[in-house]
Amino acid sequence: YTLLKGGEGGGKSVAGIIKTLNRLKRGMSGIMVSPDLPHFRVSLWPEFRRWCPWSQVVEKHRRMRHQTWEPYRPFSIVFKNGATLYCGGIDDPGAWEGPNVNFAHFDEARRRKKADALKVLDGRVRIPGPGGESPQIWITTTPRKHWLFEYFGPPVDDDPHAGFKAQSLVVTLLTADNAANLEPGFVDKRALTLTAAEARVLLEAEWEDIEDTERFLPNMILWDKCKEALPTLGLKEPIVVAMDAATGRTDAVSDCFGIVAVSRHPKRRTDDLAVRFVQTWQARPGGEIDFQGTEERPGPERVVRWLCTNYNVVQICYDPTELHDMAGRLRKGGVAWLKKFSQGNQRLEADRQLLDLIMQRRIAHDGNAMLRKHMDNANRKLNNDGKRLRIVKREEGLKVDLAVALSMCSYEALRLNL
Repeated sequence: YTLLKGGEGGGKSVAGIIKTLNRLKRGMSGIMVSPDLPHFRVSLWPEFRRWCPWSQVVEKHRRMRHQTWEPYRPFSIVFKNGATLYCGGIDDPGAWEGPNVNFAHFDEARRRKKADALKVLDGRVRIPGPGGESPQIWITTTPRKHWLFEYFGPPVDDDPHAGFKAQSLVVTLLTADNAANLEPGFVDKRALTLTAAEARVLLEAEWEDIEDTERFLPNMILWDKCKEALPTLGLKEPIVVAMDAATGRTDAVSDCFGIVAVSRHPKRRTDDLAVRFVQTWQARPGGEIDFQGTEERPGPERVVRWLCTNYNVVQICYDPTELHDMAGRLRKGGVAWLKKFSQGNQRLEADRQLLDLIMQRRIAHDGNAMLRKHMDNANRKLNNDGKRLRIVKREEGLKVDLAVALSMCSYEALRLNL
């Protein structure tokens, strides 16, 4: 079982068609379907017709190569070598319980709400090829977190589909990787009409329920109620600093950089925290952030060094994806203890913990406008367990770097028991 999950224009359908033609060329019969006949007629069939070597099709069926010919019911194409391809829509899976074949190509399976079509195809694909080729099913689709995720997603405890997953392969095709075959600037233009969650699914083929994303904070009043007057940060007061940098969807350079520092709450003795420093940098259009900057306008690296020189920085945590070089320079210079902050499970735990801190009013801030803006820009994306979550952008053009930095340094501050 192979799943080719891809973004719009990522080339997934064509990849599936080429795979189909390769098996037909070797004399194997198969099935090629869309979730329904209208989709097959306007999407999968025109693409197949473009790639099909019609000279290898029997004379009687070559009429199908003309654009004036359209399918209105399931049909078959017979090739000169005896291979047959059964085509159509699988809106009624039970109607496909007849042919016995070597392979099946199921396009845009996300449109099927249940796995019934997969189960029917699995029963049909059972004939070895002339060279002993194993029967195979491949699905080409943009992902959806329903039955597709249950069958092809990562393993879970007591997984009822563990046996299926052991015989499966998942390939991800990004829209950006197929840019050479698309209109120039297609990815950037397409992203303009999508939310950040939609872009992650439709351009980057991520497992995500577009409908299930919601604001990180249900109401910004929750954040505003954490505002209070805080005393000046003491020179010996322990703080944890976090750095987060982001890139645009197709840019190779950082377009935003955020630094946040937290300490224990100066007045409360419980496990409460206080935001003690916030700063962000935004790249100019088409440019990048100057990490060093000047004395008059210091960049992120200068600011971090200044913090470590003037205050009691016990740790700097950072996202290693974008900040490997800068962190290496700071580490080599012995500026502070630097820690890579995993953007996997550790981020999920930290983002969940930050939400709890805010809901319970256990984190204080002075009302910094930019930090508030980044918090307001944030959505939450639930993990598979429904408990942990990740901070994501609500819209592609919005920034959430300060919210992510706050999550990381809050997590480390509590872990270190400052």
